[in-house]
Amino acid sequence: MKLRHIIPATIILTVSTIITGSAVRAQSGQQTINVTVRPAQTAEERVADEIKAKELRKAAEEKLAAEESARIAALSPKALLSSARTIYIESNTSFFEPVQMQNALRKREEFKRWQMAIVDGWDKRNIADTIVEIDRPLFTYTFTYKIADRRTGVILATGKITAFDGNAAAPKLAERIIDEIRNSRAEKSENR
Repeated sequence: MKLRHIIPATIILTVSTIITGSAVRAQSGQQTINVTVRPAQTAEERVADEIKAKELRKAAEEKLAAEESARIAALSPKALLSSARTIYIESNTSFFEPVQMQNALRKREEFKRWQMAIVDGWDKRNIADTIVEIDRPLFTYTFTYKIADRRTGVILATGKITAFDGNAAAPKLAERIIDEIRNSRAEKSENR
């Protein structure tokens, strides 16, 4: 009985020896393993490394900001305004609706001649070249406007007019905005 248990164990031992022997022959005779043991960084070294990394990041961010600033500065507000083709009108007051300005601008002959377009709807805002913001401070009859380039955020023109309400302010604002665009395009005024 013992012989029956010993024979399969011997066969398994022999097979495993053959497999192990062939696996050993498949590897090269020499193996070089280099192990470098370094002591852990001290707290001072870690802090110094972190400070250096922060300084490098800050320098890189400042360089990118300077490049972006130089790129924007190279674009003159006059050139940006003269190349504007689409406008989005936004009102920051309840005393003036954007549609009032849209209608007043569409009535202007220059607006048609320059083939400009007005974009309506908040979701279409990112299509426009320029954004015109209209506001009216509380308890005044002053309406202010700001024309800005949408991509760069550069302020192209600002101004104000005095009017009783939005209906009276719209034509005056449209005239001022058309004058700003005309001046940027170096055209002579027809009314003067």
